[in-house]
Amino acid sequence: MDLSDLRSLSYAVVDVETTGTRLREDRIMEIGIVHVREGVATTALDVLVNPQCPVSRWSTRITGIRWEMLHEAPTFGDIADRVMEALEGHVFVAHNARFDWRFLNRELRRVTGRVLRPNTHRLCTVKFARKLLTHLLRRNLDSLAWHYEVPIIGRHRAGGDARATAQVLLRMLADARRQDIDTWEQLTAFIRAPRSTPRYSALPQPVTIENVA
Repeated sequence: MDLSDLRSLSYAVVDVETTGTRLREDRIMEIGIVHVREGVATTALDVLVNPQCPVSRWSTRITGIRWEMLHEAPTFGDIADRVMEALEGHVFVAHNARFDWRFLNRELRRVTGRVLRPNTHRLCTVKFARKLLTHLLRRNLDSLAWHYEVPIIGRHRAGGDARATAQVLLRMLADARRQDIDTWEQLTAFIRAPRSTPRYSALPQPVTIENVA
């Protein structure tokens, strides 16, 4: 993969909806993958998944996905090859990438015995936004979409969130280029750099008096 120019890279923007948040007990029930290359976003995968386990009330309330929508859907084992093919050779991108990465690896290991390559290049748009958009009070997907005027059609559904994240990614990369961040190495260094402004404690502090005379 040529890392010399961010514009030459191909990105796989991923979002998964799960039956809950417990990695060891819950399963993926929907997955969306959107390819981004040369400024164009294309949906590669958008599918409901039979998790073969109950869906928590919390997940149904957030996503609107009910068991009745899933019992005839393919299992993760049925689509594992399609998932691997959609991710192969791309930078893995997600909003809170650690969550999606861990659930995908858990499912892949369970049904195929394989996992995503540890050296896969990954980009978390939450971490990216924390460094790039320091003026925003929040960096959740709704806030970033509002900032960039990106509509989210199907919020908390894998395909809708992945497509919105892909459009946000394109705009963030454009903003980064305006700060002379053009390569993968520059981008990762930018994200990993220490904060330029100090964090202040939220704990009560003693009153101090300054002599201004």
